[in-house]
Amino acid sequence: MVNRMGSLLKRIWASAPIWAWVVMIVCVVVLVVGLVVSGNRTSGVSSTASSGTPSNAAPSSAAPTATPATVAFMDSAKAAPKTPKTIVLLGDATGADQQGWAPTLGSAISKALDRPVATKYWNTSTEVYGPMTGLGEGANGPIGYWNGSTAGKGPSYAQQNLAKLIRPEVTPDLILLNYTATPDQSTPLAAQVQPLIDQLTKKYPNAKIAVIKQSVDGASSDPSAGYAAAMDAEGIQVIDVHGAFPSADATKAVLTAFGLSSQ
Repeated sequence: MVNRMGSLLKRIWASAPIWAWVVMIVCVVVLVVGLVVSGNRTSGVSSTASSGTPSNAAPSSAAPTATPATVAFMDSAKAAPKTPKTIVLLGDATGADQQGWAPTLGSAISKALDRPVATKYWNTSTEVYGPMTGLGEGANGPIGYWNGSTAGKGPSYAQQNLAKLIRPEVTPDLILLNYTATPDQSTPLAAQVQPLIDQLTKKYPNAKIAVIKQSVDGASSDPSAGYAAAMDAEGIQVIDVHGAFPSADATKAVLTAFGLSSQ
């Protein structure tokens, strides 16, 4: 996994600023652990990387014991390998990069499940999805991966445009919510995301839902304070990229592991 990811990163290393690469690497590592690797869990609900990227986030004592949404999805996909599956990613600009962590995660899922994975990216200007892009091949049933990440928009945009972002013919098995850089920086992030979760739960009662707590520019933002604890209390799995974000020394170690220079 490290060799494949390192090759991808090296191809476009020179074109990206150092901090963008740190964010990219940490996102991919934490999300692959949180979604693809079933064994690493900080509690019954929250997920974070447990090796290589330190976490300061304590498990919530209020979180109910439950199978994390991503683990349930992977287990279901393995139990019925020929049955097609659907993943929907809703979020902001932190998931919109077509060479970022989101497609890399799709490729990792393809490899882990031996399934073809294809994605479409939301076009904010036209408010339709673009052409299909393959992320991996496999012998088992296909996975459709709808990336509805929308730069400059928050959860309210997804609420208002849900019928377009998740078309009537699409029935998601797993929904990932990836919000941090929302336009509303005065309202706690949990209060912004919860109405969308309620809407999704009502419309897609069989879908598994997980939220991703991002780290933007390596800085803590006030709206995200208490986000993981609030989601834990609601029984929503949290994949905590922010909590796993490395210190300066750890950042250098991560870059070195991928053969990249931090200077």
